[in-house]
Amino acid sequence: MDVPTLTAALHFPSNSDDKAGFDALRKGVADRRYRPLIYAAQDVLTGLAKDDIYMDTLTVDRTRPEVWRKFAEGERGPMVASVGGIRDRQALALASRALKADPIFRDTAHQFVQKFDASLRDLATTMDDAALMKFTDTRSARAFQLVGRVLGLFS
Repeated sequence: MDVPTLTAALHFPSNSDDKAGFDALRKGVADRRYRPLIYAAQDVLTGLAKDDIYMDTLTVDRTRPEVWRKFAEGERGPMVASVGGIRDRQALALASRALKADPIFRDTAHQFVQKFDASLRDLATTMDDAALMKFTDTRSARAFQLVGRVLGLFS
């Protein structure tokens, strides 16, 4: 699957009329490599929505492509902390509470973070800056930033 299609699949359709979004999602789940990531992202987004946390309403501090690349290469700590660009205190508190209170959601969130991290690591070397920025601006990437921040992945 090409990166633009995967990016569209990880952004998920915007509404019931989003034909291109549904086409990308169908192609994404048909790809054995990315099907687990897409399903895990869908489960996390659904779990967050139960607490009224929607990725489209979150403000994200944009991170430069070179910082995302360093994160994808395995760097951790202050140099890549900006990858966790979600600072919405209410969303962070609600996500933290959900992770603590719901062991099924916690397990799903951990699996999602691992799958997203692995996919980012594999894809970052093949994407130009524009493609990387689109990829990291998907609803799934925002969920990764939110959950990863709660889990302490970026500190």
